[in-house]
Amino acid sequence: MIKRISVLIILIHFGITGLCQTNYTDSLKAVLTHTTNATERFNLLNNIVLDLTSFRGENIDSLTTLEMLQIAQELNNDSLKAISYNWIGTFFYIKKGDNTSALEYYFKALPLAKKTKEKRRISSLYFDMALVYFDMLDNEMALEMTKKGGNNLPDKSHPLYDFMLLQYEANMVQYFLLANNADSAFHYARESHETLGRFNEGIAYVYLDHINLASSYAISGNAQKADEYFKAAMLLQDSIENASAHLYFYNNYIHFLLAKGRTSDGVIQSRRLMAMGLQQDNNNLKLAGAGFLRQLYDTLNQKDSAYHYSKMEAEINSQIFSQANKNKVQSLIFNEQLRSVEEKNKEVAYRNKLKQYGLLAGLVMVLFISFILFRNNRQKQKTNKVLEKTLTDLKSTQTQLIQSEKMASLGELTAGIAHEIQNPLNFVNNFSEVNNEMVEEVKEEINKGNYEEAQVILNHIKENSEKINHHGKRADAIVKGMLQHSRSSNGVKEPTDINALCDEYLRLSYHGLRAKDKSFNAKFETDFDNSIGNINIIPQDIGRVILNLINNAFYAVSEKKKKDGSVYEPTVTVTTKKLNSKLEISIADNGNGIPESVKEKIFQPFFTTKPTGQGTGLGLSLSYDIVKAHGGEIKVETKEGEGTEFIIQLLNQ
Repeated sequence: MIKRISVLIILIHFGITGLCQTNYTDSLKAVLTHTTNATERFNLLNNIVLDLTSFRGENIDSLTTLEMLQIAQELNNDSLKAISYNWIGTFFYIKKGDNTSALEYYFKALPLAKKTKEKRRISSLYFDMALVYFDMLDNEMALEMTKKGGNNLPDKSHPLYDFMLLQYEANMVQYFLLANNADSAFHYARESHETLGRFNEGIAYVYLDHINLASSYAISGNAQKADEYFKAAMLLQDSIENASAHLYFYNNYIHFLLAKGRTSDGVIQSRRLMAMGLQQDNNNLKLAGAGFLRQLYDTLNQKDSAYHYSKMEAEINSQIFSQANKNKVQSLIFNEQLRSVEEKNKEVAYRNKLKQYGLLAGLVMVLFISFILFRNNRQKQKTNKVLEKTLTDLKSTQTQLIQSEKMASLGELTAGIAHEIQNPLNFVNNFSEVNNEMVEEVKEEINKGNYEEAQVILNHIKENSEKINHHGKRADAIVKGMLQHSRSSNGVKEPTDINALCDEYLRLSYHGLRAKDKSFNAKFETDFDNSIGNINIIPQDIGRVILNLINNAFYAVSEKKKKDGSVYEPTVTVTTKKLNSKLEISIADNGNGIPESVKEKIFQPFFTTKPTGQGTGLGLSLSYDIVKAHGGEIKVETKEGEGTEFIIQLLNQ
């Protein structure tokens, strides 16, 4: 049980800590005035940034970050450039609420951090990107960035491991709060609270901890505990100078006040939020403040005030989410994906070059041996000539095979992409043309003064735009799936508790589906063989396979439930079993089963039995490739109308 913290103890503790922190920061600044060495100055500036942000969440002077970048460029040091770009995005652009420019600098820093293989910086950049996507209301992209940051955490022996873990857990709390998933939000809030307890340094982190706990209590229905932690957080506000942290607080606190009908308190807090946004000229703060005030005044039936803030909200919204900004963000994401592909191509080219050098070295060795043999025994000249011809033929054959394989792969990939993307693109093009025609009709009706008919046409245009957006997302999902399908894993095998992995992904799948659809409900069971122990696998890849199969199983029983109603109890069962030198993982469901006519096709790319728009048909194909890469086997047993069982067999090593 999380301990209730006395407000008096908090104030005493941070009064003392604040004095120590101020003295330490001042001492760093004093040393800086006498330091001329570029590397030493950079390290001092970076330590000042870290000390101020960890204690107060302070917005750093932009001159500090610009000096850091100047030093990094003079030294031509990629690691220092990555740090500088990271801080410019955070303390210059996020301070102004300029989300797009912040992302631009994060994407500048990311390849440099990856080049120097600094996991601490890579994970930090992904976590910062996630926070920007939260501000841009793109929660799924925020989750994706958070998971990437979690996959790049430094080793536990790293001095900043707990600090980075805390950022991961805090981001997961924010995601599940927005998904209104109380159980998962509370789980990560408690994990974050425990992590903070291991280093317990800085008011900014305690402030965040209070917000996480208060918000988790709020959506779980414990209003008393929520109020206590929100008030504890408010006591620390004057010591915090970070706009993003305050935005996180007010978003959750005002939502809580609205849910409890405390309208007057909501107006007070919303005005404070708006005042803060105007004072700092931060669009993110102003947009949230205007939105809350519009909603509150509308509830109070004060139409003039509601209309005023509605106009302000629309104006700020158009600035933040303008088409130019959207295009720029999409361009940044595409460039990062393109850069990743180019890096992989360079890596493949480098490996091919090594192979060529190896072949040349082998050829040189063979020729050398042939020369020795020629000198020692002229009678073997004929044999040497045959050997040389064989080598030439082998090289020619190898070149032809490589070219044929490349062309075949390219043909399959191109045909698959063209076939799958053509359908949503046709919808996008058709609805776009229809919208253009309707716009002309609206103009004609307005000129005639027929505003009711114009309104009807505008509603049709809006519906068509939503369909364009829907099919655009379909195409986007297909492209992402293809990129994922073509990505070769560079993960390292490590000893993994397969039972814990199966249990984690089973519950993650269930709670994730429940968060999307409250009406979804199913029974799930486990039967784990505890004698298995740890096995050497790449946990992220095998976890992806298990999650995909479990999601498919839940989808199958959900579809059957819609047809059979209350007489049917949907059930998914996950089983592990040790079989001599092999390990078996089974995911079974009592859904409708797979028709025999399509059973042989389910592992083919782009084949799916789901309705159009609900699946790209790449999940099982990717799962098949991952299991094969582990030296394992995946098979399916199914009976139409009764259920399906997927069986994964891996070497128990």
